[in-house]
Amino acid sequence: MTFLMPERPAESSPPTILVVDDDLGLLRLIEKALKRDGYTVATAASGLHAITWLGEHRADLLLLDLKLQDIEGLELINQLEAIGRPTPFVIITGQGDERVAVEMMRRGALDYLVKDAQFQQFMPTVVRRALTQLQREHKLSATEEALRHSEAILAKAQQIAQLGSYEIELGLPPKARWSEQVFRILGVEPGAVEPLSDDFFNRCVHPDDRDRVRAVIEEGLREAHGWKFQYRILRPDGEVRHVQSSSEAVPNGGQTRKIIGTMLDITERRRLEQEILNISEQEQRRIGQDLHDGICQQLAGIELMSQVLEQSLAIKSRKHSTQAGQIAAHVRETIAQTRMLAHGLCPVVLESEGLMSALQELAHATSKMFGVDCALRCDHPVQIHDNATATHLYRIAQEAVSNAIKHGKSRHIEIGLAAETSRVFLAVKDDGCGIPATPPRTGAGLRIMQYRAGMIGGSVIIQRGETRGTTVACSVHQPSPPARKKPAR
Repeated sequence: MTFLMPERPAESSPPTILVVDDDLGLLRLIEKALKRDGYTVATAASGLHAITWLGEHRADLLLLDLKLQDIEGLELINQLEAIGRPTPFVIITGQGDERVAVEMMRRGALDYLVKDAQFQQFMPTVVRRALTQLQREHKLSATEEALRHSEAILAKAQQIAQLGSYEIELGLPPKARWSEQVFRILGVEPGAVEPLSDDFFNRCVHPDDRDRVRAVIEEGLREAHGWKFQYRILRPDGEVRHVQSSSEAVPNGGQTRKIIGTMLDITERRRLEQEILNISEQEQRRIGQDLHDGICQQLAGIELMSQVLEQSLAIKSRKHSTQAGQIAAHVRETIAQTRMLAHGLCPVVLESEGLMSALQELAHATSKMFGVDCALRCDHPVQIHDNATATHLYRIAQEAVSNAIKHGKSRHIEIGLAAETSRVFLAVKDDGCGIPATPPRTGAGLRIMQYRAGMIGGSVIIQRGETRGTTVACSVHQPSPPARKKPAR
């Protein structure tokens, strides 16, 4: 039975108690005793009077005689429930009716009083205990309501932000709980997949990311530390989405017993980021094409004119002829550098073997421009059927080579490219001074390489050599070749 708690005008106002008893002498006696204890007291000499009073007023507590002349106590309680005025009550019963009073307590009575010689002695204690219980239940109910409200707001906020949360209790085996939004992100009904089970990895994680996701989570659980990484999920309808999982270990008593974290759907963000990268790549290609078709052609014309001038001056003035030849040589060098710059801006052609050619050109241009020994090592042909993947790998190699020269002061650089089953491996190794033990946070090169690798479902690892040098290694899944179109009949 749910009781309505009356609203009081002020916190200090005393509780209101309605006493219902058809024994007028006892009714007055109870009224005086309760008023003496500081309560606000109303009285009713019949059940009908009590119902009428409660229809217009509210009471914190009802002291109810079990056997009234006009209506039984249980019937009065039922009628109050029917009219929407349920009131907390304590039963007053005569001697010998204790069994009935106990039955009434099963039906919602807070306590009972027996009309005997100790009635007046026990009444204040019973009333005080009942009011204390009501106050405690009211606070608990308010707290639970506030909690439900907060949970509802949190659930709605998670839904709007496409952010789910999870909690993992470490142990053997670990026990994980997901919020409903995690299930929504995965595209399954709440409870349809057991968290961290083989079912989760096999049904929800993209096959190309499955081993990596399992390894990261298992290491985090084993070492009791959090993680932050991105991976792809595969929904039941075949839709691929990108998520970011972030978690932290929660210490308790010096030991980590729990990991809490979030799962964020970043599909739209990744789409926009990819679109920005595509626009950037297109702009770089346009600039590179303009350099090649515009400036290089103009420089070629200037070179030709210089050569003609050199030949004309050879007869009249050897000095001026030599200067014209030097001008032509400088123009040729400028043309070569401009062409290398243009090729660096649009390096990878759409053919499947374009990455190997682009990396070979990168090694050749680096050696010529910076005077270092830079070579490509590719023992077996590596075909990349996806131009976006090839472009990102080229940019990673380009950034690693640039860092090796600019920061590492390297003299020897090796670019390695290899393929194994369904993965492609790229490595740039140098003999420079090596990266510091704690890489600087201000540099954007490492973040850019890691970001590009993440865009194609790969990862970048940077290792310092035992004595000197640095190795930048990237591993990425090899996209399947596009299906051949059937010839039209």
